[in-house]
Amino acid sequence: MRDVAAEAGVSFKTVSRVVNGEGGVSPKLVTKVEAAVAQLGYRPDQRARLLRRSISAPTTIGFVLVDVANIFFSNLLRGIEEVAMSRQCLVLAGSTEGVVERERQLVETFVERRVAGLIVVSWGAAADTLRSEVMRGTPVVFVDAEPEIPDLDIDVVRSDHRAGAIAATRHLLAHGHTDVAYFGDDPAIFSARLRLAGFRWAMADAGLSVGSEREVTGSHSHQEWTDIIDRYLASTLLPTAIFTAQNFVTLGAVRALHHRGLRDVIAHVGFDDIDLADAVTPGVSLVPQDPRDLGRRAALQLFRRLDGELGPAVRQIIASEVIARGSGEIRATT
Repeated sequence: MRDVAAEAGVSFKTVSRVVNGEGGVSPKLVTKVEAAVAQLGYRPDQRARLLRRSISAPTTIGFVLVDVANIFFSNLLRGIEEVAMSRQCLVLAGSTEGVVERERQLVETFVERRVAGLIVVSWGAAADTLRSEVMRGTPVVFVDAEPEIPDLDIDVVRSDHRAGAIAATRHLLAHGHTDVAYFGDDPAIFSARLRLAGFRWAMADAGLSVGSEREVTGSHSHQEWTDIIDRYLASTLLPTAIFTAQNFVTLGAVRALHHRGLRDVIAHVGFDDIDLADAVTPGVSLVPQDPRDLGRRAALQLFRRLDGELGPAVRQIIASEVIARGSGEIRATT
């Protein structure tokens, strides 16, 4: 910075103000400093900057997710990073891979690293650690889930999983379907449990019973779901419609339906948007989530707490509706 000051013919303090984005410097001097910075190839020492800021501003936050390979969670991370970067804050992220012990380990590791706050997609394994941190004053925001921690209010940002599942099921019912099969993630997962509950409620509300053979659940890759649904569709007792309640499940169903030549026969609505949903024939009707927006909302709420906002826990429940692209509008044949 002293070399930049000498090159520009200004004081060290003026250079400091310009490179740190502070006011009080005339446009003419700003231009001189920026020219000197470019000529000398100067870059601020971020380590020193972070040390200076550490007393008054957060420098890192932690994000505990399930699987960064899943585009839903990678887009959640992107939304969080957008907000964090605007605050010159880093995001430490780690995947639990659906292993409950891994969740506890990640939360404890982030706490040991003194992150300023946490955003968590939780299975509940880290309840004790999270309770202790909240009691110490560490801000925590749950995203895509509710904190099932007794006597502890924590901020929440999530989609309305149950209402979305009801909307998807009713969309199929409205097109004449009474025999609908459900394929979804492990009900031990908060969002999956609500989506299954929404499907069951909508069917019961229509006066329809659902046999156990019409509900298939579990945590699998999209290739595994392709095989599972393909085998299911090879049976003689085909449903007239299917509801797939997670993006990996939906991808598997699209491939299986195309493989079996049933894409124009069996109606299909999914939960979560997928790539190229409007590029296949028929297009895939979906109840979309906007994970990037969810990530931004969660990060903004976390920084509001870090900025000193007090008060009871905030619950942001985001609604969404069915996007009709073709697959969900196939009518039941009589």
